[in-house]
Amino acid sequence: MNKIIKTSLMLLGGIFVMAACSDDRDDNPTIKVPTEFKMETPSFASSQVDLNNAAQFNLAWEKPDFGYFAKVNYTLEVSNTGKFTASLADEEADLEGKVVADYAEIPTIFPLNRATITNDDLALAVVQVGHWEKPEQLPATQKVYVRVKATLPNVASLHSNVVEFTVIPKYVKLPPKITECYLTGSEYGWGNNEKSWKPLTPVKGTIGKQGKGVPTFWMVAYFKADEQFKFAPKPKWGDDFGAGNATVTDHASASPSDEGGNIKVGKAGWYLIVVTNNGEKRTVSFEKPEVYLQGPTIGNWDCKKENMFTAPTTATGEFVSPAFVATNEVRMCVKLKDFEWWKSEFIVNKAGSIVYRGDGNDPEKITVTAGQRCYLNFSTGKGSYK
Repeated sequence: MNKIIKTSLMLLGGIFVMAACSDDRDDNPTIKVPTEFKMETPSFASSQVDLNNAAQFNLAWEKPDFGYFAKVNYTLEVSNTGKFTASLADEEADLEGKVVADYAEIPTIFPLNRATITNDDLALAVVQVGHWEKPEQLPATQKVYVRVKATLPNVASLHSNVVEFTVIPKYVKLPPKITECYLTGSEYGWGNNEKSWKPLTPVKGTIGKQGKGVPTFWMVAYFKADEQFKFAPKPKWGDDFGAGNATVTDHASASPSDEGGNIKVGKAGWYLIVVTNNGEKRTVSFEKPEVYLQGPTIGNWDCKKENMFTAPTTATGEFVSPAFVATNEVRMCVKLKDFEWWKSEFIVNKAGSIVYRGDGNDPEKITVTAGQRCYLNFSTGKGSYK
């Protein structure tokens, strides 16, 4: 009997110890939402800095207390006024052109509580906020204000204090606004003429004067195994990019690799290629080529499995939609992460051509008949309803 009692007490004691330990687990933290953190005043802030001569700048700050070891993203914001009321993104997104930016972000995201930036990084931000398009517009000296933005994804973001110093500005040519994207490669004559560059479609609202965010483009294409290709903002060589100077991600088992700076496809098949290009940073993503019907001809406005076209297995094959459930206006799209479906929609017009919305207005209204299906041949750019 005593043995039973002792054993029971030991088990209960073990349970209490386990419970106490579970309260302190790293995978079950108590998340705090801090309101402030401090950026250190750098040594160079005590004197005037000539951006034409200085090479780089080291900055540091304390870690915000989120209550546990959090993976925080840090970005640097640079202002010429110290007000920090409107960013360049706010200015570009304002449809009436009323917003005037007074700060810009250094595009690099820093994972640690320190950063090293170059004189060109800082000079570009200063020039962007000053809206100086020519060297002669630069002032002799300029007050610069820098702060850190700390972001814990899906939880909180906050800003540090502001560090102030004076610079002699350096002129840096503003990057052009990217409005186009083209592909060429081993199957297209390697860009030997303008027609050998294949255009990608812009995502609605990401390009042009009023474009918001990073210019983003897409295409559905078939790639052979070992096929190689690159991209450029115009149908010609210059500012081109591939695996050597872009971040390439694979969400479709394409097995891409770097072949002398080109992107080389490891596995043949159909892919949705999504490209971003802000003139400084470029990304290329291989996605599954999922095409969807939308609206009354399928009975909903969602990208559900039952809305999806079946994909072919050959380069000349057709994507085939589910049967239309109603006689009505047809709508269809590829679904891109972080974008509403209509920003990447298209139709087959009366002439049988696939027409992409791009950055334009609503597509032509095409009425189809219940029981029919849509057939798409992305290799030829043609389609049909039958």
